[in-house]
Order: sequence, then structure tokens, then C-alpha cells
Amino acid sequence: MSDFLYERPTSVAEATALLAGAAGAARVLAGGTDLLVALRAGDARPRLVVDVKRIAGLADIGWTDDGGLVLGACVTAARIAADRRIREVFPALAEGAAAIGSLQVRSRATVGGNLVNASPCMDTAPPLLVLGAELTVAGPSDERSLPLAGFFTGVKQTVLGPADLVTAIRVPAPAPGSSSGFAKIKRGFGHDLALVNAAAAFDPGTRQIRLAIGSCGITPVLVPPLEDVEPAADPAAIGERLAARALEHICPIDDVRASAEYRRDMAAVLCRRLAARVLAGPGRPS
Repeated sequence: MSDFLYERPTSVAEATALLAGAAGAARVLAGGTDLLVALRAGDARPRLVVDVKRIAGLADIGWTDDGGLVLGACVTAARIAADRRIREVFPALAEGAAAIGSLQVRSRATVGGNLVNASPCMDTAPPLLVLGAELTVAGPSDERSLPLAGFFTGVKQTVLGPADLVTAIRVPAPAPGSSSGFAKIKRGFGHDLALVNAAAAFDPGTRQIRLAIGSCGITPVLVPPLEDVEPAADPAAIGERLAARALEHICPIDDVRASAEYRRDMAAVLCRRLAARVLAGPGRPS
């Protein structure tokens, strides 16, 4: 592990000023489940590590008056998975958070860190994509909102600048009667990275199913919505339509964990499972 400076700011303004002053040579520390591994392995060699855990509000879970969710960037996966209201209103998000690593990892890993790390197999991205999430991003001179769709640009790459800090994730209130779910295929029954993961959300008002697929390419993919889906439609038929739509828009990769062919097949399997899940209505288990 190389030497670096360590700072613990207590405000967003102080944190972004530190990041700006490091001119791209700083890394943000939240949960540390990815960064500490990279530091020990020598894969990350920052001159400065900015620990943001002491900043007020970044670990808060809040709700808007109309039922939207506001997650501070340092909220842990374990808290999201355990939160009763999140499980009821946004089941896909709770299930994605519960699928991250082991209990020990989930108790440290943060939702902001999971997204900013931008691993193609992250488990929070597909749910947040189908739920229409936006990020609140602070810079040295401004604060802005960014849609999560379009945030990822490559493996461990995002649109963030070197002095940008994600402070919150905002999820709009769900439409009446909507439902969502998350599914994941991994190599074993333990805590393993996704070979393929996916999330879907159904809005009976617009008759659309939104779908996102992860771990099939260099970034998660938000598939164009499947339209004209009746609430009483045959889940098997909708599952086939959803799978066909997904396969038009993903570009699975070969790597040491799975072949592209396997990923294509399993993405279709997850589409069928999720179609049955979301058409069953809110509150149904996967």
C-alpha cells in the first residue's frame, strides 16, 4: 500500500474543495469495501483519501411528501435491505441491496459507493435504473441532479468529474398499483458477484414494463420499455416478449466467470421470471 494523505471533512463543501485541490489524485472513502481492497493490492494509488462518513445527512434515509425516496449516499446496503417501507414500496431496490456480498459487506457497503464504483455487476444499478432514480451531485461551485440512466460510461467509469461528490440518490414515488422485482444469477449460493442480474418494474397505468440488465456488458443496460402490457396478460407470453426485447439491446461479454452465450441465455431466464413477478402485482415474493 502506497502512502497517502487522509482527510475527514464534516461538510460537503469541505469535501469537494479537498477533491478539487487534489486535481484528480484523490479517492472518496465511504464504506471502503472496494477502495480498501484496491489500496492493499496497489491497484489504487491516490495522493489523498477523503473520508465522507462524518458529513451530516449522507447516511440519512428520507421520504418526500408525495412518497419518493431520498437515500444519502452513505446509506448502507444492509439498511436498505432491512427497511420495511423500502421493501414494501420499492421491493426491487431492497432485493438488489440484499444481494450484495455477505452480511459483513452489506453492513459497510454504501449505495453511493456501489454506484460510483461502476462495476458492471453492481446489484443496486438495475433496480435504481428501472425506478427512474436520479443522483444529487455536488461540485466545488454547484449542486446538480443527474439521471442514473447515462451515468455509467464504462467499466468503473462514470460521468463524474474529479471534484464531484454524489451526496444522495432520489427515487420518485411509484405509480399507483406498480410493482417491481430484482433477480440475480451467480455461481453459488453464497455471496458471489452476479453472472447476470436484472430488475423490472411494471406500471399498469401506462401498461409498460421497464427492464434493466447488469453484468452482461461494460455497463448496466436500461432496455427501452415493453409497451402494451395488460395487467391480466399471460406472464409466459410477456416473459418471451421481454426476453426478446432484452436480447436486442444487450451485448454480453465473455470473461473468467461466464461466457457470452450463457449470459444471453440467463438474461432471458431472468426476464421470464421477472415478468411473472411484476404481473403478479405489488408485494409478491420472487
